[in-house]
Amino acid sequence: MSATAPRRLKVIYFRAAYNLPITLGLERGVFARHALDLDIKYTLGSIMICESLLSGEQDLGALALDDVVYEVETRNADIFAFMGYNSGTIQLMARPGINTARDLAGRKLGVDDPNSGFAFVAHKILQGMGLKRDEYQTVPSGGHNLRAKALKDGTIDAAVIAPPFSVELTKLGFTTLGRTLDHLPRYQGSVGVTTRRWARKNGDTLVAYIRAYRESLTWTLDPANRDACVAHLAKDFGLSPEIAGPTYDVLATSKDGLYPDAHIDVPGIQTVLDLRVENGLLKAPTPDPSKYYDASYLR
Repeated sequence: MSATAPRRLKVIYFRAAYNLPITLGLERGVFARHALDLDIKYTLGSIMICESLLSGEQDLGALALDDVVYEVETRNADIFAFMGYNSGTIQLMARPGINTARDLAGRKLGVDDPNSGFAFVAHKILQGMGLKRDEYQTVPSGGHNLRAKALKDGTIDAAVIAPPFSVELTKLGFTTLGRTLDHLPRYQGSVGVTTRRWARKNGDTLVAYIRAYRESLTWTLDPANRDACVAHLAKDFGLSPEIAGPTYDVLATSKDGLYPDAHIDVPGIQTVLDLRVENGLLKAPTPDPSKYYDASYLR
């Protein structure tokens, strides 16, 4: 255990279950053992995260890798990915009665930001199911929790949703139209992010954060600890055991759950870039994926 006083880190995340190794790690004292104290703030959307990192208001955050590309390409923003969380753990969900992509014609797809995030994943899924992009509306609706609320309120008709909200919506009778990895076999979803400026000045702290995360992640994914993880999710999100249990199981699956080593999926980044080319926001040939990440801290 470190004898030094914990370093306070200001972090900003989406409100989603994939934060489990972080919130559980805090509860179990893992980050404290690495001389870190996390001050967590939850975002309303990706733009808020980017602005708070660039201004120095927050130190570390989480974004979709696509958000990193968007910020770097449109604003030359000083943001990069330093580790990977998952391939999305998301599914395209719709209100009861909407059972096919065709049922969504003339209706509203809710996204975080129409030009970034998982919007293009939703378009890809719907396109693969035979629905063209001009056959439905795409509207900004905020982060996962806000999109889930908008779905329940009926202000949007479909959205890409992460656990635990996707599990809760399923229990309520909402339908799943498609999952990311069924349409995009390799996809880099959520990543840990910061600015290169902050990382250069705080390299040791960033490495300590990654070490603490990976230590907590290993414990979280151990089947022997499932009950403790489910209990933590239930408390953190106010979930019933019937929702908390399946939420954990999604996170622990090898296919589209949490990356067990927090690696960055470079072919998955290329998929993100190719999607932006398809949507007219990048020109081929695409930049090298290394433009958007630095795995040296992870190593």
